[in-house]
Amino acid sequence: MDSQIHAILWVIMMKGVRKAMEQLHYNYSRKNINIETDQSVYRIGSYHYNWHQDLEFLLVLKGEIEVCSENVNRILQEDDLILINSNSGHATFSRESGSIAMVLHVNPAFLKDYYEDAEYLHFQLCSDPATRQGEIFRLMRKNLADMMFGARGEDSQQKLLFDYSFYNLMHLLISEFPPKRIQSAAFHLSQKKLDAIDRMIRYINRNYSRRIGLDMLAKESGYNPSYVSQLFKTYLGINFYDYLTRIRLREATRALSRSDAKILDIAMEHGFADLKSFNAAFKESFHKSPTEYRRQLSADHALSDLEFKKTFISVDDPYVCRKLEQYREKRKENPAGATWVLPVMQPESISSGCISLRGNLYLKRISLAGKLIHGRRRDENAVIRWG
Repeated sequence: MDSQIHAILWVIMMKGVRKAMEQLHYNYSRKNINIETDQSVYRIGSYHYNWHQDLEFLLVLKGEIEVCSENVNRILQEDDLILINSNSGHATFSRESGSIAMVLHVNPAFLKDYYEDAEYLHFQLCSDPATRQGEIFRLMRKNLADMMFGARGEDSQQKLLFDYSFYNLMHLLISEFPPKRIQSAAFHLSQKKLDAIDRMIRYINRNYSRRIGLDMLAKESGYNPSYVSQLFKTYLGINFYDYLTRIRLREATRALSRSDAKILDIAMEHGFADLKSFNAAFKESFHKSPTEYRRQLSADHALSDLEFKKTFISVDDPYVCRKLEQYREKRKENPAGATWVLPVMQPESISSGCISLRGNLYLKRISLAGKLIHGRRRDENAVIRWG
């Protein structure tokens, strides 16, 4: 009897340990409808250069983060949201110690049911002080928080919450930030070509510190050098040498944060011909020199860098839990007769219980002459008073 009690107590204790160790990192897959996501919350450290096929939503939960993407540097603050496009090289850097971000990766295959050549769509989504607290970004933050809550559960209700929030998020993305096609697919990529690209990428990751040329990748892939160059440009969106430089920069920035080695030594150890070429590539990507970058590093950056995406934020983290719950809170509806805050607009016409406003903003609910007018609100910056 005692052994049974001890066994039960052990199971209860281990459940508690597992819960305490659970981290905010979830993979969700519904391949029958092309939904594949990877969502996580972690601390941002020193510069991390990355490239992938996925669309990436990055939401700042705490602190201030510098994001370098598509040759533009942006400073994101708490509650800011940015979308990094498929095949777009990007780097992140914490400008404040303890900065935390939520990241959602979405396989762009989901969009193929709605767009041809989905991998060539380009979105422009980045909040700023003027739009950060607007209704669209508020709803997007809510959907991201609801998705994380839904992904944690195994019951039907939470799975439905995830699906519902995911579709809402993608609908907001497409309707409010319509994509543009940046190029058309030059040719269809067969599984053989995809396998060849995968082999070449793995080869570069193993040998980036050495001299690598198209001839070596041609041997690795089985295609001629000219076709290898075409594959890189078509599939990755950048040429081979740009991709190689990005990988070298990614590893060099890690070395800058982890060691006190001379910058020249780091440059040479990571495949750069000399200090001049390293400085030029670094400045082009990060808009600062390696020396300036190193000065910005702190002990917190170094620790976050060592633990980068190895240790995610715990589900029990009080700050993150509170922040996600704030995002998930439903907005209270204004009662009839309340004042609404809107941009500078006047009604053009009032008829049959409807109101028409000049401009592209419209109301969610307003009270006019004792009647409730329904519509949708997209901003909250100025005031219209009725009655």
